[in-house]
Amino acid sequence: MFVLGLADGMNKPRLAIAPVGYSAPLDVRDTIRSYRQDSDIAEAVADFCPQIVEYSTQIDVAEIPSSTNLQSLDVGDPRAENEMTTLGLYYLRTHEYERALAGEVNLVVGRKGSGKTALWISVRDKTRSDKRNIVVDLKPEGYQLIKFKEDILVHLTEGAREHLITAFWEYLILLEVAYKLLEKDKNSYRHNHDIYDLYVSLEDAYRAPDFTSEGDFAERLSRLSERIIQEYRRVFGKEINQKLNAAQVTQLIHSHDLRDLRQKISAYLQHKKSVWILFDNLDRGWNTQGFDALDAIVLRCLVDAGRKLEREMRREDHVFHCIVFVRNDVYDHLMRHSTDYGKELRAVLDWSDPDLLREMFRLRLVAALETSEDTSFDEFWRDICVPHYKGEETSTFMIERSLMRPRNFLKIFSHCKGFAINFRHARIEEKDINKGIKAYSDDLLQELDRELSDVHPEAKDLLYYFLDSKSKISRDGLRELISSSGIQEDSIEKIIQFLLYYGVVGINSNGSDYFIYNVNYDPKMLNMRMQRDNESNYIINPAFWPSLNISVSSEEIVSRSEYE
Repeated sequence: MFVLGLADGMNKPRLAIAPVGYSAPLDVRDTIRSYRQDSDIAEAVADFCPQIVEYSTQIDVAEIPSSTNLQSLDVGDPRAENEMTTLGLYYLRTHEYERALAGEVNLVVGRKGSGKTALWISVRDKTRSDKRNIVVDLKPEGYQLIKFKEDILVHLTEGAREHLITAFWEYLILLEVAYKLLEKDKNSYRHNHDIYDLYVSLEDAYRAPDFTSEGDFAERLSRLSERIIQEYRRVFGKEINQKLNAAQVTQLIHSHDLRDLRQKISAYLQHKKSVWILFDNLDRGWNTQGFDALDAIVLRCLVDAGRKLEREMRREDHVFHCIVFVRNDVYDHLMRHSTDYGKELRAVLDWSDPDLLREMFRLRLVAALETSEDTSFDEFWRDICVPHYKGEETSTFMIERSLMRPRNFLKIFSHCKGFAINFRHARIEEKDINKGIKAYSDDLLQELDRELSDVHPEAKDLLYYFLDSKSKISRDGLRELISSSGIQEDSIEKIIQFLLYYGVVGINSNGSDYFIYNVNYDPKMLNMRMQRDNESNYIINPAFWPSLNISVSSEEIVSRSEYE
């Protein structure tokens, strides 16, 4: 009676059920549902449920607590492509950035997630801030070049390939410079007597009868490639080992009078400060069957064409820079197919100092919290994350599992922060780190498996063969594991070198663990330790332990017999 009265007093729906013949109090007798069997009770409850649903839609929803500081914290996106408008607020200007900005390099080399695109964006935005500079930022898609390779390059001799590709890149770069000059001054040249005649002359040279400049760079590149393919088929058909002389290359590629176009560009540049050609994304799309010798030729010829134009323009007192941004595995492949490519000026984005990653993150926190730039990383960190996890300082724990890549560090923090927000924690707790590291490890496994497949297609899904393995693996044990995935014997050693170079595995020697980023990215240091210490073993990077269910017992070593 008390509960029924309380429900009535609070205007809440209620249901009272009693067996047939039960003498209920007079006050509630008319509202009692009687039952003879169990099915009557189920029917009464079924009739009562709609009343509850209707009532729940009428009550006032309790006020949602205000968001926590952690929830409102935005440290940027792990992918630089998604933070083009904000990257300048917190970009860490490293020595390699300064070298690129000074025009001292032709290549910027780095692993996925090491910051190539971030550097590309930062150099582009910095140079573009001076209106006198001409910045041509190009991001070709790989599929456009794949068709070019399949339809033309495979039919040519090596010398003809290099001649054709170098001419193709030189022609394309000049066209894009002309396009940028015309686009930049299209609204002002009529009112500027210094450039009016030059603009009209350059525009006439650029508008060839069978050439269209509409669309973005990807579309222009695609149309240019398609036109060359069609012209090649018309002239040569599918003849293999075709040799091309200079006149044939000119006929095949150029819709313009190239000499005239270059001269008019040079004349126009007398009124500009500098030209920057920035190639990013060139190696995207070259991955389905692995990076091959033709890809190396395409890249090498691009760099050669850029250097050739630099020399020609500098002889005419123009400041002209061409920088290509590529993955380090692509560059390594390029080195193997070149005789003197070690002379190429390059900036290498290899991170080996944990404090540098902390500084990268600190700058993002300064921008996100709009606080003093003098605030230290430790002051920030203890407000947003517990100081220790399993006895280890938390930022160190995360950085060690990032494979020393800025993108990965941001991913780990993002995963941990996401779980903390879901459970409305004021800061990241140990349980959030535990769940965040597992989610990150799953992502990393898939990403590195694709990266391995890019370079060695035959090793697809190899990393999944480490499932349920031990943290330490003997020399023979690792070779047997790789062999069990179907890798041929003559490819096992290069697969091991890849695993070492990308930090998937390291060396455990004399009680210490060494990964590639601990030895300044010099694989010879790891190989030498393995050769000198007969008791050394390979160790799987802790970043993969959660996703691969790795046993972390240091005493358990995988031996050959476990795979036999």
